[in-house]
Amino acid sequence: MPLPMFQEKKKRAPRFVAIAAGKGGVGKSTVAVNLALALRKLGFTVGILDADLYGPSIRRMLPEERFPAQEGESLIPALSHGIETVSMAYFRGEGEAAAVRAPVANKIVSQFLQGTRWGDLDYLLIDFPPGTGDIQLTLAQQVPFFAALLVTTPQQVAVMDVRKAAALFRQTGIPLAGVIENMAYLEVGSEKVFPFGRGGGAALAEELGIAFFGSLPLDPLLCQASDKGLSLFEHPEPPLVTTLFLEYALKLHRFEEPPHLALLNCKEEKGVLILSWNDTSESCWPLSTLQQRCTCAGCQENPPSVAPDVGVREVHNAGRYALKMVFNSGCSKGIYPFAMLKEGP
Repeated sequence: MPLPMFQEKKKRAPRFVAIAAGKGGVGKSTVAVNLALALRKLGFTVGILDADLYGPSIRRMLPEERFPAQEGESLIPALSHGIETVSMAYFRGEGEAAAVRAPVANKIVSQFLQGTRWGDLDYLLIDFPPGTGDIQLTLAQQVPFFAALLVTTPQQVAVMDVRKAAALFRQTGIPLAGVIENMAYLEVGSEKVFPFGRGGGAALAEELGIAFFGSLPLDPLLCQASDKGLSLFEHPEPPLVTTLFLEYALKLHRFEEPPHLALLNCKEEKGVLILSWNDTSESCWPLSTLQQRCTCAGCQENPPSVAPDVGVREVHNAGRYALKMVFNSGCSKGIYPFAMLKEGP
């Protein structure tokens, strides 16, 4: 029987772009905001989801012209400089710590993703929190990302952590569009000073086999504009960084998604799940075998006694790389990567 998945959406989906670094302190949120402003300058409709629940800074850089609102069960995003925004900063005081455990944080992120009534966006940039933990996995499993953009400084310590973020994206099937090297140099008169070393971003891009978007200088005007919530794109004499961000926005827009394994359809016939792939092949899995191979914590601690006639109620995409299945036995948390499913039992 056909299974309920790949349902039609009432409106076009935006291009979801992850802005990530794997660590804090490299100016990732500043890059996300100015990339959004650059895309807006180029005529695209843009939104930002600030997924850094513990240290949200997007609101400071994009002070609201329209406050977020609640309509029924939907959240209406804030609006600033024409960019729709959702952030934890709207739901607690500026000096108040977001002391929430990972399960609660995941629910908040899920609510931001699924409960926000975004406009008809061309791009939705998601500002990732530092690290490669629960929130990052929740985002990777719930969002069909168009691409991820990595932000680093030239310093090797920063590159080391960004490399881990790149590994997470590759494990979850999210294409890497490129690397932006932030705080690359400081102009002192006619000289360039490199306080954090040189070449870290370009070397990382070469190592990963992806594009190097370019290097951003340490610019006092950019710092001042971020602190005051101003747009440098509206400055009477826009500095060099605005030209660079416009170039990066165009590179992102022109990024071509590389070939990847994708599931076109699935159906259940007599206790067997038949999966059709985008290379025209099919895989067939007995549902009892899939249930036995469930990797969720509950099944690992207490392996289920699987009935031969176990059935599946629903099948959901887990981002771009896996399926999540709801069995009639009650198990609903297992993640099944496409690579495993493609191989067959």
